[in-house]
Amino acid sequence: MNMKRMTTVVAAAGIVGLCFAPVEAQRRRAEPTHAAVDTQSKASPGTPRLPDGQPDLNGMWYHRIGAPVPLIKPGESYDAKVAPTGQLTQYPVGFPKYKPELLAKVEDLHKRTIEADPTWSCGAPGVPRIGPPQRIVQTATTIVFLYDDLSGNFFRVIPMNVPHRTDIDVSAHGDSVGRWEGDTLVVDVTSLDDTTWLTDNGAFHSLQTRVVERIRRDGNNLHYEATVHDPEVLVEPWKVNGRVLPLMTNYEIEEAPHCRERDATELPIDGFHGNIR
Repeated sequence: MNMKRMTTVVAAAGIVGLCFAPVEAQRRRAEPTHAAVDTQSKASPGTPRLPDGQPDLNGMWYHRIGAPVPLIKPGESYDAKVAPTGQLTQYPVGFPKYKPELLAKVEDLHKRTIEADPTWSCGAPGVPRIGPPQRIVQTATTIVFLYDDLSGNFFRVIPMNVPHRTDIDVSAHGDSVGRWEGDTLVVDVTSLDDTTWLTDNGAFHSLQTRVVERIRRDGNNLHYEATVHDPEVLVEPWKVNGRVLPLMTNYEIEEAPHCRERDATELPIDGFHGNIR
Protein backbone atom coordinates (compact mmCIF):
# COMPACT_ATOMS: atom_id res chain seq x y z
CA MET A 1 0.00 0.00 0.00
CA ASN A 2 1.30 3.40 -0.86
CA MET A 3 1.91 5.51 2.18
CA LYS A 4 0.90 9.15 1.90
CA ARG A 5 3.43 11.47 3.38
CA MET A 6 2.28 14.47 5.34
CA THR A 7 3.77 16.97 7.74
CA THR A 8 2.59 17.21 11.29
CA VAL A 9 3.36 19.57 14.07
CA VAL A 10 4.60 18.18 17.36
CA ALA A 11 4.30 20.74 20.14
CA ALA A 12 7.21 21.45 22.47
CA ALA A 13 6.75 20.93 26.19
CA GLY A 14 3.39 22.16 27.34
CA ILE A 15 2.09 23.29 23.93
CA VAL A 16 -0.93 21.38 22.73
CA GLY A 17 -2.20 23.62 19.93
CA LEU A 18 -5.01 26.01 19.11
CA CYS A 19 -5.91 29.35 17.69
CA PHE A 20 -9.28 30.28 16.37
CA ALA A 21 -12.51 29.77 18.17
CA PRO A 22 -14.97 26.88 17.89
CA VAL A 23 -17.81 27.16 15.37
CA GLU A 24 -15.74 29.07 12.89
CA ALA A 25 -12.46 27.09 13.13
CA GLN A 26 -10.42 30.12 12.26
CA ARG A 27 -7.01 28.73 11.68
CA ARG A 28 -6.88 25.02 12.40
CA ARG A 29 -7.15 25.20 16.16
CA ALA A 30 -9.69 25.87 18.85
CA GLU A 31 -9.64 28.01 21.95
CA PRO A 32 -12.03 28.45 24.86
CA THR A 33 -15.41 29.94 24.09
CA HIS A 34 -15.44 33.69 24.58
CA ALA A 35 -18.10 36.37 24.32
CA ALA A 36 -18.41 38.28 21.07
CA VAL A 37 -16.42 41.48 20.67
CA ASP A 38 -18.57 44.55 21.19
CA THR A 39 -18.34 47.69 19.08
CA GLN A 40 -17.60 50.23 21.80
CA SER A 41 -14.24 51.96 21.47
CA LYS A 42 -13.81 53.17 25.05
CA ALA A 43 -12.09 51.12 27.72
CA SER A 44 -13.48 50.84 31.23
CA PRO A 45 -12.15 53.15 33.97
CA GLY A 46 -10.26 50.17 35.41
CA THR A 47 -8.16 49.70 32.27
CA PRO A 48 -4.46 50.47 32.95
CA ARG A 49 -2.77 53.06 30.74
CA LEU A 50 0.76 53.90 29.68
CA PRO A 51 2.33 57.32 30.34
CA ASP A 52 1.19 58.49 26.88
CA GLY A 53 -2.42 57.91 27.92
CA GLN A 54 -3.10 54.93 25.66
CA PRO A 55 -4.51 51.68 27.06
CA ASP A 56 -1.77 49.30 28.21
CA LEU A 57 -2.01 46.20 26.00
CA ASN A 58 1.14 44.60 27.42
CA GLY A 59 0.70 41.07 28.66
CA MET A 60 -0.04 37.44 27.89
CA TRP A 61 -3.56 37.05 26.53
CA TYR A 62 -4.03 33.37 25.84
CA HIS A 63 -2.29 30.04 25.70
CA ARG A 64 -2.93 27.48 22.98
CA ILE A 65 -5.03 24.58 24.22
CA GLY A 66 -7.52 22.11 22.84
CA ALA A 67 -8.01 20.34 19.54
CA PRO A 68 -9.02 21.71 16.13
CA VAL A 69 -12.69 22.19 15.38
CA PRO A 70 -13.53 21.77 11.69
CA LEU A 71 -15.80 24.14 9.84
CA ILE A 72 -16.52 21.48 7.25
CA LYS A 73 -15.99 17.86 8.25
CA PRO A 74 -14.35 15.13 6.17
CA GLY A 75 -16.52 14.01 3.29
CA GLU A 76 -18.81 17.02 3.49
CA SER A 77 -19.28 19.40 0.59
CA TYR A 78 -19.76 23.14 0.67
CA ASP A 79 -23.11 22.57 -1.04
CA ALA A 80 -23.26 26.20 -2.09
CA LYS A 81 -26.45 26.97 -3.98
CA VAL A 82 -26.25 29.11 -7.12
CA ALA A 83 -29.36 30.94 -8.26
CA PRO A 84 -30.13 31.46 -11.99
CA THR A 85 -28.73 34.99 -11.62
CA GLY A 86 -25.36 33.50 -10.73
CA GLN A 87 -25.57 34.72 -7.13
CA LEU A 88 -24.86 32.32 -4.31
CA THR A 89 -27.82 31.71 -2.06
CA GLN A 90 -26.18 29.57 0.60
CA TYR A 91 -22.75 29.51 2.26
CA PRO A 92 -21.28 27.55 5.13
CA VAL A 93 -21.83 29.52 8.33
CA GLY A 94 -18.84 31.69 9.19
CA PHE A 95 -16.98 30.95 5.96
CA PRO A 96 -15.74 33.68 3.56
CA LYS A 97 -18.18 34.32 0.71
CA TYR A 98 -16.38 33.56 -2.54
CA LYS A 99 -17.39 34.58 -6.02
CA PRO A 100 -19.45 31.78 -7.64
CA GLU A 101 -16.83 31.04 -10.28
CA LEU A 102 -14.21 30.40 -7.56
CA LEU A 103 -16.16 27.90 -5.47
CA ALA A 104 -14.84 24.97 -7.47
CA LYS A 105 -11.29 26.03 -6.57
CA VAL A 106 -12.21 26.29 -2.89
CA GLU A 107 -13.80 22.85 -3.00
CA ASP A 108 -10.76 21.37 -4.75
CA LEU A 109 -8.36 22.84 -2.17
CA HIS A 110 -10.62 21.61 0.62
CA LYS A 111 -10.49 18.06 -0.74
CA ARG A 112 -6.68 18.24 -1.14
CA THR A 113 -5.96 19.84 2.24
CA ILE A 114 -3.04 17.53 3.08
CA GLU A 115 -1.20 18.52 -0.10
CA ALA A 116 -2.50 22.06 -0.57
CA ASP A 117 -2.64 23.64 2.89
CA PRO A 118 0.78 25.28 3.49
CA THR A 119 0.56 24.74 7.24
CA TRP A 120 0.78 20.98 6.66
CA SER A 121 4.31 21.70 5.42
CA CYS A 122 5.16 23.85 8.45
CA GLY A 123 4.38 27.03 6.54
CA ALA A 124 3.46 30.26 8.30
CA PRO A 125 -0.30 30.52 8.93
CA GLY A 126 -0.70 34.11 7.70
CA VAL A 127 -3.15 36.80 8.78
CA PRO A 128 -5.84 36.50 10.09
CA ARG A 129 -5.44 32.75 10.38
CA ILE A 130 -2.73 33.02 13.03
CA GLY A 131 -5.30 34.66 15.30
CA PRO A 132 -4.89 37.26 18.02
CA PRO A 133 -1.46 37.80 19.54
CA GLN A 134 -0.65 35.63 22.49
CA ARG A 135 1.65 38.22 24.00
CA ILE A 136 1.77 41.95 23.28
CA VAL A 137 4.79 44.17 23.92
CA GLN A 138 3.86 47.84 23.60
CA THR A 139 5.67 51.17 23.47
CA ALA A 140 4.45 54.56 22.33
CA THR A 141 5.91 54.09 18.84
CA THR A 142 5.94 50.32 18.24
CA ILE A 143 3.82 47.34 19.20
CA VAL A 144 5.02 43.74 18.88
CA PHE A 145 2.75 40.68 18.60
CA LEU A 146 4.26 37.34 19.72
CA TYR A 147 2.91 33.87 18.88
CA ASP A 148 3.88 30.30 19.80
CA ASP A 149 2.05 28.83 16.85
CA LEU A 150 1.93 25.14 15.94
CA SER A 151 4.09 25.95 12.92
CA GLY A 152 6.71 27.74 15.06
CA ASN A 153 7.32 30.98 16.94
CA PHE A 154 6.33 34.11 15.01
CA PHE A 155 6.39 37.82 15.68
CA ARG A 156 4.95 40.91 14.03
CA VAL A 157 6.47 44.37 14.53
CA ILE A 158 3.83 47.09 14.14
CA PRO A 159 5.03 50.70 13.90
CA MET A 160 2.49 53.33 14.88
CA ASN A 161 1.23 56.22 12.77
CA VAL A 162 3.38 55.57 9.71
CA PRO A 163 2.48 54.70 6.10
CA HIS A 164 2.90 51.23 4.68
CA ARG A 165 6.28 50.44 3.21
CA THR A 166 6.52 50.31 -0.57
CA ASP A 167 9.93 48.66 -0.94
CA ILE A 168 9.19 45.21 0.51
CA ASP A 169 8.21 41.86 -0.91
CA VAL A 170 4.93 40.22 -0.03
CA SER A 171 5.08 37.74 2.86
CA ALA A 172 2.88 35.42 4.89
CA HIS A 173 2.19 37.99 7.61
CA GLY A 174 2.49 41.06 5.42
CA ASP A 175 3.24 44.64 6.40
CA SER A 176 1.39 45.92 9.47
CA VAL A 177 0.97 49.52 10.62
CA GLY A 178 -1.05 50.69 13.60
CA ARG A 179 -3.04 53.67 14.77
CA TRP A 180 -5.36 54.49 17.64
CA GLU A 181 -9.06 55.17 17.18
CA GLY A 182 -10.13 56.23 20.64
CA ASP A 183 -9.05 53.36 22.88
CA THR A 184 -9.01 50.82 20.04
CA LEU A 185 -5.77 49.76 18.37
CA VAL A 186 -6.38 49.42 14.63
CA VAL A 187 -3.80 47.36 12.71
CA ASP A 188 -3.87 47.61 8.91
CA VAL A 189 -2.17 44.69 7.12
CA THR A 190 -1.14 44.72 3.45
CA SER A 191 1.58 43.06 1.29
CA LEU A 192 0.25 39.59 2.11
CA ASP A 193 1.37 36.83 -0.22
CA ASP A 194 -1.20 34.45 -1.70
CA THR A 195 0.30 31.19 -0.42
CA THR A 196 -1.54 31.22 2.92
CA TRP A 197 -5.19 30.52 3.65
CA LEU A 198 -7.63 32.75 5.53
CA THR A 199 -8.86 29.78 7.53
CA ASP A 200 -9.25 26.02 7.05
CA ASN A 201 -11.01 24.19 4.24
CA GLY A 202 -9.42 25.76 1.16
CA ALA A 203 -10.03 29.41 2.05
CA PHE A 204 -7.46 30.90 -0.33
CA HIS A 205 -6.99 34.60 -1.02
CA SER A 206 -5.34 36.89 -3.57
CA LEU A 207 -2.42 39.30 -3.51
CA GLN A 208 -4.94 42.12 -3.14
CA THR A 209 -5.92 41.03 0.38
CA ARG A 210 -6.05 43.66 3.11
CA VAL A 211 -6.79 42.77 6.73
CA VAL A 212 -7.90 45.21 9.42
CA GLU A 213 -7.54 44.04 13.01
CA ARG A 214 -9.14 45.89 15.93
CA ILE A 215 -7.91 45.34 19.48
CA ARG A 216 -9.24 46.93 22.64
CA ARG A 217 -8.52 46.33 26.31
CA ASP A 218 -11.38 46.58 28.79
CA GLY A 219 -10.14 46.01 32.32
CA ASN A 220 -8.30 42.69 32.18
CA ASN A 221 -9.98 41.52 28.97
CA LEU A 222 -8.68 41.94 25.42
CA HIS A 223 -11.26 42.31 22.65
CA TYR A 224 -10.07 41.14 19.21
CA GLU A 225 -11.72 41.18 15.79
CA ALA A 226 -10.52 41.18 12.19
CA THR A 227 -12.02 41.95 8.79
CA VAL A 228 -10.64 40.66 5.48
CA HIS A 229 -11.02 42.74 2.33
CA ASP A 230 -10.30 40.91 -0.93
CA PRO A 231 -12.60 42.08 -3.73
CA GLU A 232 -10.68 39.96 -6.23
CA VAL A 233 -12.06 36.70 -4.80
CA LEU A 234 -14.72 37.60 -2.19
CA VAL A 235 -18.17 39.03 -2.84
CA GLU A 236 -18.01 41.01 0.40
CA PRO A 237 -15.56 41.66 3.27
CA TRP A 238 -15.26 38.72 5.64
CA LYS A 239 -15.49 39.52 9.34
CA VAL A 240 -13.79 37.03 11.63
CA ASN A 241 -15.80 36.13 14.71
CA GLY A 242 -14.67 38.36 17.56
CA ARG A 243 -13.20 37.07 20.79
CA VAL A 244 -12.64 38.31 24.30
CA LEU A 245 -9.39 37.05 25.87
CA PRO A 246 -8.60 37.30 29.60
CA LEU A 247 -5.23 38.53 30.84
CA MET A 248 -3.12 35.56 31.89
CA THR A 249 -0.38 35.50 34.50
CA ASN A 250 0.59 31.81 34.60
CA TYR A 251 1.82 31.19 31.04
CA GLU A 252 4.73 32.36 28.96
CA ILE A 253 5.70 32.07 25.30
CA GLU A 254 7.39 28.69 25.02
CA GLU A 255 9.93 27.07 22.75
CA ALA A 256 8.69 26.74 19.18
CA PRO A 257 7.12 23.44 18.23
CA HIS A 258 8.84 21.48 15.53
CA CYS A 259 7.61 19.65 12.44
CA ARG A 260 8.41 16.12 11.35
CA GLU A 261 7.04 13.85 8.65
CA ARG A 262 4.98 10.80 9.52
CA ASP A 263 2.98 8.25 7.57
CA ALA A 264 -0.71 8.95 7.19
CA THR A 265 -1.52 5.58 8.76
CA GLU A 266 0.20 6.65 11.98
CA LEU A 267 -1.86 9.77 12.45
CA PRO A 268 -5.25 10.05 14.21
CA ILE A 269 -7.03 11.90 11.44
CA ASP A 270 -10.46 10.31 11.87
CA GLY A 271 -13.13 12.59 13.22
CA PHE A 272 -11.77 15.97 12.27
CA HIS A 273 -10.39 17.90 9.36
CA GLY A 274 -7.32 20.04 9.74
CA ASN A 275 -3.70 19.75 10.75
CA ILE A 276 -2.64 16.78 12.79
CA ARG A 277 -1.46 17.47 16.33
